[in-house]
Amino acid sequence: MIVKDSEKTSDISKGLVLLMATVCGFTVANVYLNQTLLVSMSATFHISAASIGIIATLAQIGYALGNLLLVPLGDIFERKKLILFLLFAICIVLALNALSINKAWMMVTSLALGIVTVVPQIIVPLAANIASDHNRGKVLGNVAIGLVCGILGARLVSGFIDVHFGWRMVYWTSAVATLFMIFLVYVYFPRSKGGNATSYKHLLMSLGPLFIKERALQKACVSQGMMFASFSAFWTTLVFLLHTHPYSYGSDMVGVIGLVGIAGAFATPIIGRLIDTKGEKFASLLCMSISLLAFIGLIRGGYWLPGLILGALLITVGTQANQVACQFTIFQLGEEKRSRLNGLYMVSTFLGGSLGSYVGLLAWTKWQWNGVCAIAILMIAISCCSLIPMKIPKKTIGNLMNKKGSNM
Repeated sequence: MIVKDSEKTSDISKGLVLLMATVCGFTVANVYLNQTLLVSMSATFHISAASIGIIATLAQIGYALGNLLLVPLGDIFERKKLILFLLFAICIVLALNALSINKAWMMVTSLALGIVTVVPQIIVPLAANIASDHNRGKVLGNVAIGLVCGILGARLVSGFIDVHFGWRMVYWTSAVATLFMIFLVYVYFPRSKGGNATSYKHLLMSLGPLFIKERALQKACVSQGMMFASFSAFWTTLVFLLHTHPYSYGSDMVGVIGLVGIAGAFATPIIGRLIDTKGEKFASLLCMSISLLAFIGLIRGGYWLPGLILGALLITVGTQANQVACQFTIFQLGEEKRSRLNGLYMVSTFLGGSLGSYVGLLAWTKWQWNGVCAIAILMIAISCCSLIPMKIPKKTIGNLMNKKGSNM
């Protein structure tokens, strides 16, 4: 089966959507596996925990580079073959991670792992192309479940394997799981031909003009960039909150609360259906409102465990559902450039997440939990501003011109 970008299929099977979500979850998890393994790695390589922290940073930098350099290839190459090639590359790099003998080796392989782990961002445009116009939002919402489960579940699973079998086994396990994903993709994924016959050089050179031209893309990048920044600020500083009064919990509690976040991811299909019926702007405003109310409540409710769990649930729902709404928006700009649009969009989302982690830690250092909530509220407010129309009415322009002429 070959699905061309110019074609609109009548429907997409639930089994294929589930498989796409599963592959997305397993692959995106590779970026976050190392975050719970840093202490074990530092002991293996006989270096400080602070020094080994560069491993996690390089994996995320690699992921941003992959979104910028590899994801746009979906517009010129057959996506199924591209996905299979990257999955094979992931297997090789995971094995090299497991065989690391020192920090330098681990730094290189972590950067490489981040670069090739962009498979989900090639699958998402593929799903958008296969889905029909009337259910595209629903399909994107269902695929997004896998992404959230991978991001939040990676810490819990890798921590469990590390405690019982060591950190190297985490990478071996992921490599075996990826081999299984390769088999499933080869058998069940449809082939899809990109419609942009151009060179890789021209493809990359088109990214800048594309971003400048498309106002909807710019707004989506700001919207989700700031929403993901608030999301990252919450999850980065949560471990510090749980170590303080009145909690005094260990780091494992973050993984438990992460499970609640995963449950919240299953609300994204609801937002997807809402997009199909009410439109993406209404859905985005609803998502932002959910996250905003969550952080307002967490200013006081964050010191009460049920309130903290509810806040984590709502923040996850708001952030991930807004991602679906934003992707729905940018995918309306043209089928032939969906991979480039998604690549630019995900780079901005990742940069927002990095900013949120950094600023969130600064806020915790200076003002503790209330500072984190205040910074997150400000970020969501900036995200809301992206929905404000920026066009100047023609009548206003005419009045300005007439006023200028009368002064001359």
